[in-house]
Amino acid sequence: MSDRLKSPHLGMVLCLCALLSFVVQDALTKLLIVNYNATQLVMIRYWVFAAFATVFAANRVGVSASLRSKRPGLQIFRSLLLVFEIAIFAIGLRYLGLANMHAVFIMFPLIVTAMAPYLLRERVGSRRWISVIIGFIGAFIIIRPGSSMFQSAALIPLFGAFIFALYIVLTRLVSHTDQPATSLIYLGWVGAVAVTPFGLSNWVSPTFEAWYLLLGLSTLGVIGHMLLILALGHAPASTLQPLNYLMVVWAVLIGFIFFDDLPSVYTVAGALIVVACGLYTMFRERKQAIQRE
Repeated sequence: MSDRLKSPHLGMVLCLCALLSFVVQDALTKLLIVNYNATQLVMIRYWVFAAFATVFAANRVGVSASLRSKRPGLQIFRSLLLVFEIAIFAIGLRYLGLANMHAVFIMFPLIVTAMAPYLLRERVGSRRWISVIIGFIGAFIIIRPGSSMFQSAALIPLFGAFIFALYIVLTRLVSHTDQPATSLIYLGWVGAVAVTPFGLSNWVSPTFEAWYLLLGLSTLGVIGHMLLILALGHAPASTLQPLNYLMVVWAVLIGFIFFDDLPSVYTVAGALIVVACGLYTMFRERKQAIQRE
């Protein structure tokens, strides 16, 4: 796309629409997880996503070319991590509201920062370490361990955030050697192959109404990824990255519309702390990157 046809504002709108698609997808998962096993839901999602990844790769560089990875072991491992994280998140939605899940899960950028010195050989200064620690305090305000309101399921989104953070770190590593089409097709194919045996063994025949929800669940995932790809064609990732925190806002809105669920004061306070720390860490990373240039 030529520079004159690019529009950062359009990119931001597309990104926000993508995030909304993913949150509505989570809402449909929450509706379905009551009667269906998480692996069955994830399997159906991955069948559709694998088809999308194949079409995307075929149009970009060709399927055979996209399968040629310089780090296939790492590609397979990161793909397995993502399918595991999606299943964990689905299980969490059985017990927790959308707002609570996303308010804790949004810790993942701070966890990436904490992993960076050890896995990416990146230097993390004292200010960012303090920001990570304060972010964890915010997460524990939401989870409230030790209080009468604490439930062990509240730890699920934090565990999912750790898994997703590791996936992000590995994605950064493979991005140095492999093209995006390669990473995408590995995600689709490895995930589908890995989850299918579990999904079939836990299969429960969906009702007529459930098939509509499953169709929406799978379609929204593809729509979300397509919107993100289009968004990145209009605006750089550095511009779109802060918008990820608005998923919490979407989660509150969709949680209220679908489930009449509003977050507690603790969830709001903790989420504000986590988001503030995440944005500050992002600002420090960008500032240091500019100084290095």
